[in-house]
Amino acid sequence: MKKITGLFLFLMYTLGFAQNQNFGKNPAAGKILHLKDADIYYEVYGRGKPLFLLHGNGGSIDAFAKEIPILSKHFMIIAMDSRGQGKSTDASKEPLTYRKFADDVKMLADELKLKKINILGWSDGGNTALEFAIKYPGRVNKIITSGANVFPAGVGENEVQSMKNEVAEKIAQQKPQSEIRLLQLMIDEPKITKGQLNQIKAKVLVAAGENDLILRSHTEYIAKEIPHSKLKIYKGASHGVPVERAEELSKDVIEFIKEP
Repeated sequence: MKKITGLFLFLMYTLGFAQNQNFGKNPAAGKILHLKDADIYYEVYGRGKPLFLLHGNGGSIDAFAKEIPILSKHFMIIAMDSRGQGKSTDASKEPLTYRKFADDVKMLADELKLKKINILGWSDGGNTALEFAIKYPGRVNKIITSGANVFPAGVGENEVQSMKNEVAEKIAQQKPQSEIRLLQLMIDEPKITKGQLNQIKAKVLVAAGENDLILRSHTEYIAKEIPHSKLKIYKGASHGVPVERAEELSKDVIEFIKEP
């Protein structure tokens, strides 16, 4: 059986999970933001304070199929497929970066005329959320990250090497560039410095599973360096907190965003 890298494990949790759900494929809620080098697919649910949902590498909106019904009762949910993933396209040629993903979030917020947003980001989505807070500090209120990392080795050197091996294998097999670029993204990125974390103004809840593939020390480092952040470790959970602890995570998100 072909080896699957740890950062893609969360996809296995969502297989079959979103059956009989329209999240990510709902024409009544779905729209497309046309950018010069990408079409960004997104869906909007509920009313209230805007909360963007950002999925992980290779995922899509349905990664949050368990959260959307709960969170949309309290917030206006903007769930988006990151460029080159889900139903979003990507015509860019340069290497992918989380800063580019953050630009896409900003463009969508502009399109929806949202001056200030909240973000729940899982895995790569959490990385994008942090990059957004760094680049657009005046546009974000609160952020919840689950299984984020701020430099590649946050997943451990063995995992990084495994991804490098997989990239080499995909190149040899002449796999689509889209697959290679997404893997290469996790090898090269993010590159968030301690100084940048120290300057984040948004209130941040840094979360991870007790058995997350993100090193515990790395998650604790992120929480320590972001001023006034909170840390939550979900007991018994893996990298798949939004699936394994959906109700608990949703409750924490609601309380965190609504608190003064």
